[in-house]
Amino acid sequence: MSVETLYGYLGLPDASLLDKRIYKKMFYEHGQLSSADKKALSADVEHVLWKYTLKASTVQIRPYEDDEREYLEVAVIEVRLNSRKLATRIAEIIQRAIPYPVFLVLAEGKGIAISVAHKRFSLAEKGAIVADGFLNTPWMDLPASEIDESFFESLDVRGLSHVDFLALYQDLTVRVLARNCAELTGKFELQTQSEDERRQALAQCREMEREIESLKAALRKETQFAEKVELNTNIKALEARLTHAVAAL
Repeated sequence: MSVETLYGYLGLPDASLLDKRIYKKMFYEHGQLSSADKKALSADVEHVLWKYTLKASTVQIRPYEDDEREYLEVAVIEVRLNSRKLATRIAEIIQRAIPYPVFLVLAEGKGIAISVAHKRFSLAEKGAIVADGFLNTPWMDLPASEIDESFFESLDVRGLSHVDFLALYQDLTVRVLARNCAELTGKFELQTQSEDERRQALAQCREMEREIESLKAALRKETQFAEKVELNTNIKALEARLTHAVAAL
């Protein structure tokens, strides 16, 4: 999957193309980065491009403002990586550094991953913007799977809400969330439940997965027959719960 192919799916207007280089220095100067963060940016990031900017002058969409957040535009940022190892951390650093809602495209080799995060006013520092609700898709490589094809087709901006930039970004976010749910369900589906409800349901499924793996690890080490039986019983019960939860995603 190439980034150019992805941009074709997005269907962005030519007027929104920016192709402006963002230098790493900007990220070093933003916030408190650890030495490991700086090393990751230096070694793992080849370049960062402000690829597209969606604002009132480039698309027919209104800005959104209220007491909690300000969505004046949506930025499409491209990050070319030399390694996927610290991609999630790098995505978080970049999301925190840019005050606008960002549709972040991570590219490495023949694969891409998408990162989104909501932006809101800081409660602790007047005028500051903070990022939360981070979501990152898994890496999507060629040849594109049926799930990935459905996900990419759903991203066409022309078919998303044009009420305002908050509504547009929420539509992009729920599609990233649906792609993450598809890792468990095996099918890309947009549900009627709210973003918060689906996030919570996915988090519960992931937690059950972790619990199952922990119990299985304990089972492999257990030598007492009675303890093995109990562990097996607990694993089967959790697996049944997980199956039911996944069906509701």
